[in-house]
Amino acid sequence: MDDSLLFRAIKGQTNPSEQLAVEAWRRASSQHEARYQELKGVLAATTRPDRVASDPPPVLEVLEIAARRERMTRRATWTRRVAAVAGVAAVVVAAVTMQRQFAGSPPGDFGFEEMVTGDNQTVTVALRDGSVMRLAPRSHARIRVQEGLREVHLTGRAFFSVAKRNGLPFRVKTRGGEVTVLGTQFDLDAENEDVRLVVVEGKVALAAARGGEAQLVRGEEARVVEGQLLPTVQLPEAREVTRWVGRFLAFQGTPLSEVAHEIEQAYGAKVTIVDTTLSQQTVTNWFSDRPLDEVVRVVCAVVATECEVQGNAVTMGKPR
Repeated sequence: MDDSLLFRAIKGQTNPSEQLAVEAWRRASSQHEARYQELKGVLAATTRPDRVASDPPPVLEVLEIAARRERMTRRATWTRRVAAVAGVAAVVVAAVTMQRQFAGSPPGDFGFEEMVTGDNQTVTVALRDGSVMRLAPRSHARIRVQEGLREVHLTGRAFFSVAKRNGLPFRVKTRGGEVTVLGTQFDLDAENEDVRLVVVEGKVALAAARGGEAQLVRGEEARVVEGQLLPTVQLPEAREVTRWVGRFLAFQGTPLSEVAHEIEQAYGAKVTIVDTTLSQQTVTNWFSDRPLDEVVRVVCAVVATECEVQGNAVTMGKPR
């Protein structure tokens, strides 16, 4: 995205459509967000009246402060309550308890983030690599996403939409086995040494704790019982298994034609793409329990087209 547009967004000089597009771009990857924050720091450094040319930019100051704090509190553990707004559509991520532990962490290791959900709590978490996790009630996830490593330790149930990252695998570890993917969507239910894996999109590898491996593709289910792998089965409709996630949509470089289909399935809507040249434009974003008109507005901003919602009828028109 053009830096001039990003600078205008930082200064609050964009129109609503441009702002939606910028927010969607930021959420598309951790690199995009890092670039946005870098430009924000540069702007702050050049506009503060009390700052001189020899002063370091704010981003560097923050990094240095963080480094000093990390050295001083390497063995510290803290808990924080997070209520995050997930960007473009003001998607609210539920407040969850998180713990980040630095004790014994090697250099460059930012430790695990721990998330625990209550009896009636479902949480959506945007990970640093652009992946999204929907954590079911009464579940516990320990997450570590950093350079060269993407892994989650799961007890309970979660739905994952995994972003592709230059061949770097994404691993989910449970007592019953380990799941490895590159980029896909799947539902994983793990309790003790029992595991149920359902693949919604893509391809997933499952290695059982007590031996046995399986490669699953879209629509297939595998179970591990007491650490032992059972035969893979084909499900008539894998989406039925994931109804617990609610109206949750996650797109990772998904063509608009497929996005339209997912919107139709989730909302019972009829989506018409007037300009068929838009069909292969891609969308990277996610939505958690958002109204139809909001989802459509954001998607149309991402692909730079006009759209209209009348009841359950959606029209995506010609580019602006």
